[in-house]
Amino acid sequence: MGKRRKGREIVLQSLYASLISGAALQDTLADQLSRRESADDTALFARDLAIKLAAHKADLDAWLRTLVARGWNPDRVGMLERVILTIGLAELRYSPDVPWRVVINEAVELARRYCEDEAIGFVNGVLDRAAAETYPDLHGAEGKKA
Repeated sequence: MGKRRKGREIVLQSLYASLISGAALQDTLADQLSRRESADDTALFARDLAIKLAAHKADLDAWLRTLVARGWNPDRVGMLERVILTIGLAELRYSPDVPWRVVINEAVELARRYCEDEAIGFVNGVLDRAAAETYPDLHGAEGKKA
């Protein structure tokens, strides 16, 4: 497993634990990192992503609600799917060094590993819409699918 993929997985588990326990994301992340042997690059990537998630929580939550509300009742989206989508949205908006295709692929892989099969297409579709909003020329030149 690549260092960034491992970092995303650690952030997924930390954010989920944070939402369940009410603890701060930085605390749950520190706990997760202390329990594992992670390469320095992995821990650095995970910390950076967690900082972006915490700093932009309100913006990411609002964006997710608007994206999901276009065809799905936001209350019916499972917590793991919301966590995966929030991580993907944070990377799309605040990590311009990560290509949008990689963001979507990594989120889909997390959904494949941690969610029901139906979540895979849902995560892909929501992040595809988010990528189209973030990169307006995206679908014009490359077709409709990410």
